[in-house]
Amino acid sequence: MKPNTKKILRYKRVCGFSCPDDSNAIDPDNTDIPASYLQTLFIGVLGKFITTAHFPINPLGLIHVGQSFEQKRAVTTDETLDLACELQGVTKSPKGIHTQFLLTVYSGNEVVWQGISTFFTRSKNKRPKKKRVERKEEQFLDIKESILVPRDTGLKYAGVSGDYNPHHLYGFTAKMIGFKQPIAHGMWSFARVMASMEKKFGARYPMRADAAFKLPIFMPATVTLGHEPAKRIEENQPFKTLPDETRINETRINKTRIDFELRDEKKGLPHLKGQFEFNRREN
Repeated sequence: MKPNTKKILRYKRVCGFSCPDDSNAIDPDNTDIPASYLQTLFIGVLGKFITTAHFPINPLGLIHVGQSFEQKRAVTTDETLDLACELQGVTKSPKGIHTQFLLTVYSGNEVVWQGISTFFTRSKNKRPKKKRVERKEEQFLDIKESILVPRDTGLKYAGVSGDYNPHHLYGFTAKMIGFKQPIAHGMWSFARVMASMEKKFGARYPMRADAAFKLPIFMPATVTLGHEPAKRIEENQPFKTLPDETRINETRINKTRIDFELRDEKKGLPHLKGQFEFNRREN
């Protein structure tokens, strides 16, 4: 497949990436595709996968709870890409079932991007009540940015990603599924964080990113982006994204890692938590 340059430009605008001021302009000097955009190429593929007769779980119960990806180099709009999707694993627990899909993007015979999408299906069995355990006080990361999430964010993101799940679109469609208001796509929130990371640190490769989706963002909303100061990691220090056998081979010397989070501006409740890792630039 050939990437859709105009759609990628719209995606960048919706998710907060740097792009030309003219809404119709395409920047000839920036043909790089955001790493988070490559995940959207699999939405149709995943939809077909989970609706086949052989898929063992009701697709209507799948909740996207986590996403990780790693990219070896910049991927540009003039490349022809091939996609591969496979079921990575199904894990049962008392709370429900976690399902993971391994997503791979090829340019020719080269693996340029890999990701794991994690979905959760709640168990219908009633679990015995547990004794309340006193939780440790949560540590908040330093707030670096306040982000407005307009009511139409879900509609705009659906238009550039292809994810038209009804609870992201309108108030009445969200209420049909049990939500009081439309909620932002988890992948929009992840992409919005990655846009801020790119503006601050630049586009670096190889890179890895990992996010866990927490409480939904009811639109409209204002959220805060917090992250810790960039820290250097030691060689061979583990990173919790992809299993070892699926990682792109690379040297792990001179890496920088950043923990980040999105929280509700008023109550401080978490919407997203994750990590971002990239090659460190030496002076």
